[in-house]
Amino acid sequence: MKEIGKLINLDTDINQKVEVIKKQVLSNQKLLSYCKKHKIELTDIKINNSLMNLLNFSENHEKCLNCTGLDNCQQLNLGFQPILKDYQTFVNIQYIACHYQKAYDAQVEITNHLKCFHMPKKILSASLDHIDLNSSRAKSVSRLATFAKSYTPEKFQKGVFLTGAFGIGKTYLLAAMANALAKRHIQVALVYLPDMIRELKSAIGKNNLEYLMSEIKNVQVLILDDIGSEMNTQWVRDEILGPILQYRMLEELPTFFSSNKTIKELITDYATTNDHVVSVSKAERIGDRIKALADEIVLTGKNYRY
Repeated sequence: MKEIGKLINLDTDINQKVEVIKKQVLSNQKLLSYCKKHKIELTDIKINNSLMNLLNFSENHEKCLNCTGLDNCQQLNLGFQPILKDYQTFVNIQYIACHYQKAYDAQVEITNHLKCFHMPKKILSASLDHIDLNSSRAKSVSRLATFAKSYTPEKFQKGVFLTGAFGIGKTYLLAAMANALAKRHIQVALVYLPDMIRELKSAIGKNNLEYLMSEIKNVQVLILDDIGSEMNTQWVRDEILGPILQYRMLEELPTFFSSNKTIKELITDYATTNDHVVSVSKAERIGDRIKALADEIVLTGKNYRY
């Protein structure tokens, strides 16, 4: 008889604890507001069948209410917030990516489509929405924004040879276009040409020159930043730049350039290399390939670096 009495008391204790939990849950105004907002009707049968789910939701939902980012996330599964799913006889709890996690995932996706070779990290945040748009930049911005919005791999569109003085934002404009393209899952390579040349030169001893060249040649959209400031040797002109530009011209792959020099000035420079190899015809061929790939646009404006 004593054993039966203990069981009865045990059942009574459990029932009392359940009632206490139910009161806690049903007095949680944030839970009730959430249910009202999402049109979840907490009937007796749903509450009885879903008490632990409702309790867990109440405890973890509040962790997200004043969250300021993934660095301060208090959830056990970082970046995921609880939601309630309403069913006929019970309420289920699920965890989905919060808006901070979604933003992070979106940035990772962009990064996967944007290859930056030797470019500063701030380039990854460049945006066409943040550009200082004045009359001297309108033509350039309009052309790059149109390309970023309309380009499809099925139809060739010429790129842009953006020329202008040092520090007026040529690289930033092209990086902003690159980010916009990457958001559309277009593969883009943004390359600082002088450093790329050095890397390709060192690749000779590592036997991976052809691999790197193939990557640069075949990317959907290529941006060669600061062309004309690289080491101007016969090898660079005839074995690197020439083949890259020739391949992309024949394959109709959009190519963009930035330079402190005009195409005409580049041709003059390439006619005589630093190692004293003179070839006007090869320099003109470089110029012809650039013209076939891109339209020259002069960018003017203030120096943003000073």
